[in-house]
Amino acid sequence: MARAVNARLARAGLGLLTAAVLAAPFAAAWHLQEGTGQVAAQHAAPTAGAAPGQMAAWRELGVGLPDRAAPVVLAYHDIKPGSGSRYTVAPKRFDAHLSALRAAGYRTLTAREFATYVAGGPVPPRSVLLTFDDGTKGLWVHADRILARHRMHGSAFLITGRVGDPRPYYLTWTEVSRMRQSGRWDLQSHSHDLHHRRGAAATSPSAARRDLERSLAAFAEHGLPRPVLFSYPFSETRGFADEVVGRLFTAALTNRSATPLPPSRRAAAAGRFERLEVLSGTTAGALVREVARRTPRPPEAEPLAARHDWRSVDRRPLDPGDFPFNGARRPREGDYQYAEYTPHATADWDHYTVRADVTGLAPEGATFGLTARVGGTPMQVRISYGRARLAGDGQVVAERELPGAEVHRIELTVSGRRAALRVDGAVTLTTTVPGPVATGGIAVSASRPDRDTPWPVVTALRVGRCAGGCAGGDDLQGLQRQVVR
Repeated sequence: MARAVNARLARAGLGLLTAAVLAAPFAAAWHLQEGTGQVAAQHAAPTAGAAPGQMAAWRELGVGLPDRAAPVVLAYHDIKPGSGSRYTVAPKRFDAHLSALRAAGYRTLTAREFATYVAGGPVPPRSVLLTFDDGTKGLWVHADRILARHRMHGSAFLITGRVGDPRPYYLTWTEVSRMRQSGRWDLQSHSHDLHHRRGAAATSPSAARRDLERSLAAFAEHGLPRPVLFSYPFSETRGFADEVVGRLFTAALTNRSATPLPPSRRAAAAGRFERLEVLSGTTAGALVREVARRTPRPPEAEPLAARHDWRSVDRRPLDPGDFPFNGARRPREGDYQYAEYTPHATADWDHYTVRADVTGLAPEGATFGLTARVGGTPMQVRISYGRARLAGDGQVVAERELPGAEVHRIELTVSGRRAALRVDGAVTLTTTVPGPVATGGIAVSASRPDRDTPWPVVTALRVGRCAGGCAGGDDLQGLQRQVVR
């Protein structure tokens, strides 16, 4: 009996020794990778610290938003502590960002899900696409464990010519592979070397094409799926032929655009979309508020009740106290004022009527402007004391004299390229304006001959879906009051 037990123990010991011998090369390889920086050690996700009051406030920001809507694209760069760079978000703040997005009812998309939507697929649940430019080490060391905690997904845009060089700033190919294997990441293109070597603004279309093809070849060489998305280096689109980018990728992303280009059906035709850039100082509350502002909403609103949703001529948020058209605080300087109503969230608006009541008009006084299809080919109403004008794409296409009055009621109905204006229920102007982009939201403006002339005041402003096929001057339907946030 003892002899049999000893024999079994000997065989077991021999098996363990054999396993150890077989495992030694793999252990040595792992040690070599760690020692040479091929795989950096990951840091645990920071301790969650959101107070119940914060969570409740974040949840409130999502109240009333559509359950399904075009996604909002967020642009991060690096994630690590103590950087000092405005482009690097601290892990604890990044964790708070994801907590706030989840509380407000947002999920994350994969790059493939995003590409499916912009190619004509179904509208996804309320969601964001988390993108990270450059392929920095912080994505593996810090961001990965935070994504895992929240069960969210990220898309890393690699400068393939810089993967692993220089270390330890950039990810290595081994880390890239492990990120893909985790299921939390997909890998997309940020060029091969245009981001550093030359800069996109100085790149010819032929050089850009060769660089992008090298980037795709690098993905294939390392066994990675072909990217479907591309982010422009420095968000600089010059030097890139649209047909080349469109042939190689489903969609391209930029942080700068002359007109609002959210992931709407309008922008899908061009295949280029605008992202919301997230910086080191972006708080969780500020992030979710801006994401909510960019989440598409139907053309049913009382914009004057949503003072936080207005933007200045350069699309920066207007301080609610500085809104220049409601009479509460009239600006003293300048001869022109302009404000857009949540231009990203309204990019796909069509078949709607805008009704405005304007007072404070006087002979030889100020002129009030109401613009529709902001971001597309605009249509603008200009109302003064005794005249109404309807302009399309900057050109006056119709005008009529009005009975002189300090108060006028305006109804502008928009359907595709057609606009119908009704003033005071009697004077009607219509036009059809050419232009490739036939959707978009609204803006209000005013001009005056000198600084002593009072500004006009908007006493009511409402938007609603138009009835009867938008024949012109239709009644508002389904008007819903928006919560002021």
